[in-house]
Amino acid sequence: MKTVFVTSYHAHISRNILLTDAFFLLKSRSDLRIVLLVPDYKVDYFKKNFALPSEALAKERRVIVEGVPLYKSSKTTKGLFFKRFAEVLMPSETRIIKQRQKFYTNGKISNLLFFWAGNIFGRSFFLRRLVRYADIKLSPKGFYYDLIDKYRPDAVFANDLHNENDISLMQDAKRRGVSVIGMFRSWDNPTQSILRVFPDKLLAGSLAIASEAVRWQGYPKEKIILTGHPHYDKYLKGPTKTKEEFFREFGLDPRKRLVLFTPLGDKFLSVNDIDQYTMEALKDLPPSEAQVLVRFPPDEPVALKNFEKPANMFFHQPGFVFDKNRFEDREMRREDDESLINEIYWSDIVITGPTSINLDAAFFDKPIIASNLIPPPAGGPKRHYFETDYCFDFTHVKKMLGTGGAAYVQSKADLLYQIKKYLNDPKSDSEGRAEIRSLWFSHADGKAGERVATEVFKFITLGGATAKW
Repeated sequence: MKTVFVTSYHAHISRNILLTDAFFLLKSRSDLRIVLLVPDYKVDYFKKNFALPSEALAKERRVIVEGVPLYKSSKTTKGLFFKRFAEVLMPSETRIIKQRQKFYTNGKISNLLFFWAGNIFGRSFFLRRLVRYADIKLSPKGFYYDLIDKYRPDAVFANDLHNENDISLMQDAKRRGVSVIGMFRSWDNPTQSILRVFPDKLLAGSLAIASEAVRWQGYPKEKIILTGHPHYDKYLKGPTKTKEEFFREFGLDPRKRLVLFTPLGDKFLSVNDIDQYTMEALKDLPPSEAQVLVRFPPDEPVALKNFEKPANMFFHQPGFVFDKNRFEDREMRREDDESLINEIYWSDIVITGPTSINLDAAFFDKPIIASNLIPPPAGGPKRHYFETDYCFDFTHVKKMLGTGGAAYVQSKADLLYQIKKYLNDPKSDSEGRAEIRSLWFSHADGKAGERVATEVFKFITLGGATAKW
């Protein structure tokens, strides 16, 4: 029997992999043992939801859950240095903006100089290889040696290549001669930071991610396998509820048009008044004609101060809660993913920020409004750039906006105009949305999960798959 380590440290990995055909097909194999590596305080949740679906799996121990203490490497001087150095070596607009924002926040000129030096240094793929070599030689070792010795895995399937915990595992695996196959977790990952570890094979969810891995990471094209995103397989099946069932769930009026708004959350702003300002603007929609469903982020709080919810606005908070005081660490359940499918499918318009909801909406060809509404200054100075939704200038977001598939708005008047326009003509900008699908859903045919499972098992058994891109 072969053994593979599968990582799930980020809340979205449950949605991306574990709740898809990819994981189902892998755990269905009688000749494969899966060791699922998760945060130590989530062990019971993962055992209940992924390790014990049948008596056969429980008896044969084909899916084993191991809890791991998190972020041990960055608690050391060397580990933290290489983590930060990998970030500053990425010369993308995303990283430049993030470093400028950090300087705006802490005012440390030393951090800014360190970034600009690293940014120049990082433009050389050769110098990056030297950094990766030094990283694996000097970074803390042995966090996973006990687990590697205990299970003797044939391969590691790393699902979040930038995650510090995945990185520590990949480094220990390579030190012990264990091969690694990996995926980027999200569409923004290729331009966030340089890869500290090159997996032996890279599974790419789309043509956009594959091309960016080559351009921005210098990853060998011949080692990339285009599989598609497994969790979008279910999107092709459409909604899991009828319109009547869905509207009844939230108390919506089926006679009115539905606008879906997904707030950005508080993560990127010191004071997030943007989401509430947008919700205040949506109050101006005629309640006799339209209603608004606000789907809050599953892992980000949204600050609302003295907000009076109108009768035609409805709230939804997805995500499984581990600790109400740790909002950022929830898990995406099957019902959370299915609710997003239903909410987008049955909406007439989707309003969102610089998030992957733009892609989800484009998948169903729904009109998209990329909203960057800034509250007007109350007699004071113009708001600083880093007190706005500056994430719209990130590399991957600008690429998406460049397709013309989403209407970018910066004022209340523009927002209300675009809503009216799209309600009257939902086919408007459909060519741009088709371009989004061609880039980020190039392999959305309902078989991505099957391809991922096939390539992972082939990699485990043969020591590597045959590149298909």
